[in-house]
Amino acid sequence: MKSCIVGYKNHAKRLEHIVSSLGYTDALLYNHKEDSEESIENCDVFFIASPSDTHYHWIDKLQGLGKYIFCEKPPVVSLSDLQKIESYNSKLYFNFNYRFSKLSEIVSKYISNGDLGKPIYMNCVSATGIAFTKPNNWRFTEKNLFSSVAGNVGIHYIDMMANMFGSIDDLRFENLNVVSKNMPDTSRITLKCKKVFGDILLSYASSFQNEVKVMFDNGCVYLRDGTISVETPRNTFDEDGRFKRPAKKVLFSCKDSKSYYDMSLSDSVKFFLHHAKNNIPLPPEHYNQSIDTTRLILNKIGGNND
Repeated sequence: MKSCIVGYKNHAKRLEHIVSSLGYTDALLYNHKEDSEESIENCDVFFIASPSDTHYHWIDKLQGLGKYIFCEKPPVVSLSDLQKIESYNSKLYFNFNYRFSKLSEIVSKYISNGDLGKPIYMNCVSATGIAFTKPNNWRFTEKNLFSSVAGNVGIHYIDMMANMFGSIDDLRFENLNVVSKNMPDTSRITLKCKKVFGDILLSYASSFQNEVKVMFDNGCVYLRDGTISVETPRNTFDEDGRFKRPAKKVLFSCKDSKSYYDMSLSDSVKFFLHHAKNNIPLPPEHYNQSIDTTRLILNKIGGNND
């Protein structure tokens, strides 16, 4: 099965590496700016990893070939284009790979078995200093919503919360320009999924941080730099009978945040290729949630709706 990755920047190369490592060694890296489109006609599956404002163009073009398509998030960058693809397509897959993260797996298990009680709150902090080191990066020069820190990074956390806790009832954004004079480089997102509150702080203008805390009524699950731990039970007391912090138990660990998120990306690719190789329809719930997450963000913080 021959695969084609449409794109030429870092993420396209990451996908090429993952696809090759899974045994598809003839993966074609297609530079949509330079290569002839004739070179992709004989491919069996496609990965769209081009700039987000080109996603709809490639979805529209490749759907006509009747092949399986893996498209990076966001599916599209405007409400008008979203309307054109909102009907379920059994061969079109959108990569919201945080659904496949180890944190999502562990939290979902705790929700199902009830060992930590009911979920109450989720707090996410993700930051790098790229606004200082690469001020002319596409994150600050491209004008579509999904190049901003809220759209590019926040969409993952919003989707992960919806996947674990259910539909989002309320979503609000606040933005800061700490360094960048163009797109906001720092955003705070507050949201509520049923009875779970969420708070997401994202920045391209601080030191590196990658932390998530999920609070239940009988303990907390933590993700920090690729390590997941749990602290429970709630009723943990010191010698004077006062509440104290429960003991920490490590549930999962890898060497760093990059390795952790590479695992979820690889698992997402495996999921897609399994369906494509065996000609199995992709789950409609995956498709519909991808559309719903994108629509929610476009409605709340705007986009190019032409």
